[in-house]
Amino acid sequence: MNQSAKYALGALGIFIAGGIFATAIISTFRAQETEATLKEDVYRYAGETEAASEQTTQQGSETATQAAAEQAVAQYTVNAFVKGAPWSEGNLTLQEIEFDIANNSGAEITDWTGMIQFDGDVQGINSWNDTFSYDGKAVLISPVEWNKNIKAGETKKLNFHLKTSGPVTVTSASASTNVGDIKMSQQPAQQTQQAVIATTEDPSSTPVGQHGQLKVSGTKIVDKNGTPIILQGVSTHGIAWFPQYVDKEGFRTLRDTMGVNTIRLALYSSPNEGYSTAMHQKVVDGVNYAKELGMYVIIDWHILQNGNPNTDKESAKAFFTEMTGKFKDYDNVIYEICNEPNGGVTWENDIKPYAVDMINLIRAQDNDAIIIVGTPTWSQDVDVVSQSPITGQTNIMYALHFYAATHRQDLRNKLATALGNGLPVFVTEFGISEASGSGGIDEGEGNNWINYLRQNGISYVCWNLSNKDEACALIRSGVSKTSGWTDDDLSQEGKWLKNIYTKN
Repeated sequence: MNQSAKYALGALGIFIAGGIFATAIISTFRAQETEATLKEDVYRYAGETEAASEQTTQQGSETATQAAAEQAVAQYTVNAFVKGAPWSEGNLTLQEIEFDIANNSGAEITDWTGMIQFDGDVQGINSWNDTFSYDGKAVLISPVEWNKNIKAGETKKLNFHLKTSGPVTVTSASASTNVGDIKMSQQPAQQTQQAVIATTEDPSSTPVGQHGQLKVSGTKIVDKNGTPIILQGVSTHGIAWFPQYVDKEGFRTLRDTMGVNTIRLALYSSPNEGYSTAMHQKVVDGVNYAKELGMYVIIDWHILQNGNPNTDKESAKAFFTEMTGKFKDYDNVIYEICNEPNGGVTWENDIKPYAVDMINLIRAQDNDAIIIVGTPTWSQDVDVVSQSPITGQTNIMYALHFYAATHRQDLRNKLATALGNGLPVFVTEFGISEASGSGGIDEGEGNNWINYLRQNGISYVCWNLSNKDEACALIRSGVSKTSGWTDDDLSQEGKWLKNIYTKN
């Protein structure tokens, strides 16, 4: 028998043996840091349900070998691992866990459940996707209705925060689907190692790691040690219009290269401006990205076209009830309850009553987060508000917005009056363009504003993180990158901001 025939018969034997039930394949790899840094363990499990339809082989040809090899490729894979460094919440340790299911087959998965086993007992879960439960060392995952289907070629990624008494690692993971279980053997098969880049980031070096829970003292923000702190941030544009910038790596770029310690998530509150309850998930994602990076985050109920905050008050109540329920234990969350009241609404008749109701609603679940209240005339009349501030509450601040090419010393005079009356002010939105967001850029007046704010210990957030073709966008129009921006990717305002924020 010649050599070619031997190869063909051997391949055919492999094909027949695996024709109906393919052998489960597990690929497991683990990467550990050699120093005292955190280790990140990754386990990959792969398996097949029934083999694909029978293929015809030609004896004496190498195509039989190729067909048999293709049968062994996993149709479904499960991946579970610990992401990043752990952090503390009281006496518990929190770690982010990612659970992935990849559908490499040609058929859609229409339902599934997952399970992850850890080497320590689970004490609790913070989740923002699907339904999670736990028992001992196991976490069970059941998808919500919109997350049940996994299309051919799609990978479903789920993240949650695991609470334990100390750092844990994944020991196993599995999934059951409508097309069969993803089976696992007890010992890993022969495999190809894949590199894993383990994080070396020290949570204590991040802004939140250094400063912790913030509070209001007089007209300033102070950190966990009572030391005054200035937050300098960047606001997203409306996340219904530019959802791609709610991006963890983008936030990391802002933190590490542009001196940003705070992200403002702008959710326009009018249905005419893109609001829907489906956009709540983008806010949740953004908050968790900020937490993972140790950054502060402002949840902004972005009043604009709707003018009077009472117009969509019921939606606001539902939104903040959901957000405070999820984030009441987070140290990095700030709530901005009405962006820019406008259209003739007044402080006493419209904004203040709304604010009192919303503050009470938030305080029912979150006792200590800072809450920022918008002020009349597109959040400019802080002097008016300072004559009749909200009483009986702590950790309340008031918004001032400016655009340097339009708003100059006259608006700083209003701010000076408010500060003189003891009103704590937070500049939650500013730019160096005209108030329209377009027109000319005034870097000199922008410098005057930043100097004044820093002299008075006032925090500030720049508008906006997008590549929109307007002067106040930080990314140049035509640049599609959502992270890793170089100076050449930045607009004139973006370059100015990077220079200002990275100066001591």
